[in-house]
Amino acid sequence: MRASAVVEALTEAAGRRRSAGLNLLPLSLRAVFIGAMGGSGAALLMLSIQALQRWIWGAAMGSGQAIDRPWFWCLAVPISIGALLALFGAQTAPGRLPEFGDTLAGLHQPPDAGTGCCGRLRQALAGGLALLGGATIGPEALVTHSVAGLSRWIWRGRDQAVARAVLAGRSGFIGLPRLGPIALTGWPAALLWRWLPASSAGIAAFYACQGLRAFGLDGAGPGISDLWPRQPLPALLIAIVGAAIGCACGHGLQRWRRWLQSRRGLGSSRLAPVATGLVLGLAMQALPLSVFSGESQLQPLLLGSLPLRAPLLLLSGLAKLLLAGLCLETGWRGGLIFPAVAGCAAIGIGLDQLHPGLAEAGIWCGSVVGGSLAVLMPTPRVALVLGLLLLHGQGAAALVVGVMISGAIHRRLVS
Repeated sequence: MRASAVVEALTEAAGRRRSAGLNLLPLSLRAVFIGAMGGSGAALLMLSIQALQRWIWGAAMGSGQAIDRPWFWCLAVPISIGALLALFGAQTAPGRLPEFGDTLAGLHQPPDAGTGCCGRLRQALAGGLALLGGATIGPEALVTHSVAGLSRWIWRGRDQAVARAVLAGRSGFIGLPRLGPIALTGWPAALLWRWLPASSAGIAAFYACQGLRAFGLDGAGPGISDLWPRQPLPALLIAIVGAAIGCACGHGLQRWRRWLQSRRGLGSSRLAPVATGLVLGLAMQALPLSVFSGESQLQPLLLGSLPLRAPLLLLSGLAKLLLAGLCLETGWRGGLIFPAVAGCAAIGIGLDQLHPGLAEAGIWCGSVVGGSLAVLMPTPRVALVLGLLLLHGQGAAALVVGVMISGAIHRRLVS
């Protein structure tokens, strides 16, 4: 009697496991579907925006060279888009496009019912207009927000744990598959069967739709320095100096944004986006390297193919950081990653030109970029992954030193 009861219990348990396994299949297929939709949608969205940018601004758009458009065009377009952003209320909280980190943080929370589908659509439209207007912002915030909105809409009313896992996996759309596990840190391992199908399908679709080219991540990158410098001791000293400069750039950008946030009425004034459009139009004429997101500027910067000398590179890099903060706080919303990396890379290349022969250009560039990302990114791991990918691994040793030194300084300052 007892033996038959044990056999019966084992048979029942095996049936439950078989049933649970069969139930995983449709959910995994849904995860594959939404992952592929997100990956292809992210790539196609960016390719479409870049095609419109080239139509508006010409072939030299975003390369750091002079804009091939008359001066009145460079003023009229950003000012007009600033007026549209003010009309959408993009400078206020309801119409403000979330930044990349805010969207990732929202993966662990239910969707905001107060925003609504129309509100999220308005935020995405404002982010697209800002990119078309030449704002010094990155595309990652718009694409993450759009993919997250699509995923939440498809998964509405279903397993929200699966939806969050899919969204976290979709953070691989910019070639950063490690951010999926980082976003899921502390979650049960059982979620991997939901995340892995979505992330794998999404990254495959992103590659197939030329997404790397859209984000400037294709190619092996320029050979401005080896993985390990030829003169380790001077390179280490330069990397420490560069890390301190990058840390100062990151803290300066944060303080600039806090100062703008403290200005009364700036976040609600309808003139703020229009005034920022005027500033962007003037910057296009004087410092073309300081505008646009920066993903297409990194390659010519690292190759040294831009006809810019050290003072102009340093001024353009600083202006890019200041313009990024100004755009983000006045309704021209987007991401901070690409403009921060491009601006700090310009500063690093400018410092190398000021002191030629001290070290390879990649040492200056990698250490300054790593120092700034260590301050601006949530964790050193994210800063390191982003720096290695966006600089194509060049100056990798200096980048590691920059992240470590700047992280230690940052922790001391905030403690």
